[in-house]
Amino acid sequence: MIYRVGARSSATAATANHVAAQLWNPSSTVPLWVREIHLASVTAAVSNTSIARSNARGATPTTTTTPDIDSDSDKALAPPSGAVLETATFGTQPTLDAPALEAWNLPAVIGAGMMFVFGERGRGAIKVPPGAGLCVYTPVAVALVSSDFTFVWEE
Repeated sequence: MIYRVGARSSATAATANHVAAQLWNPSSTVPLWVREIHLASVTAAVSNTSIARSNARGATPTTTTTPDIDSDSDKALAPPSGAVLETATFGTQPTLDAPALEAWNLPAVIGAGMMFVFGERGRGAIKVPPGAGLCVYTPVAVALVSSDFTFVWEE
């Protein structure tokens, strides 16, 4: 099954490794394969951005979006993993794995964005094991502006 979920983040703090969005897999048995990540800034400020795996969830994100049956491309089944999309700011940051899997900069323009297409399961999709996550974060001490995020994955 293919799932997608989107949410808007608030701006992160201007600290290195501050997570703006995390797709967290709380399952103890079901892995996820992230196929795409979309990002579009909603304010006009430069953002330094990276993608990394996380191995500890963090705490108190501003917003938690729980995908349901409506997130399924076929509207047939809620995600068996119980995956959640968490967006900044976090009271306690998720623990990031190193090194970053992707890195880029966005210009100071409203609507500036990126779309990463990793492929499908077994052909480039990023595996997120049970009890882990995939994060978009700022690797330097500059705020990542308020942005819209969409994660597309399969289970």
